[in-house]
Amino acid sequence: MPVTAPKAEGERVVLGRRNKVSTMVPFRWSEEAPLGLNEVEWAEELGAKWEGDELVTYDYPTFVDLLEYYEKNEYQPDND
Repeated sequence: MPVTAPKAEGERVVLGRRNKVSTMVPFRWSEEAPLGLNEVEWAEELGAKWEGDELVTYDYPTFVDLLEYYEKNEYQPDND
């Protein structure tokens, strides 16, 4: 996996893409998706949004921090 520069807040980061071709795999993670991110539902709960066929975040540093809490079952969503 290539080494990429750290992502800054406000930078658009594509976490994954829906396959446009009818295949057995309807979704693929991008190389920029953090390790440990296994479920699209997790990404959505942590703030990722769909833009067309791409699942994106604009706050990658916070997203990665929240994922770490999520993996440890310490994530508490803010329902306000």
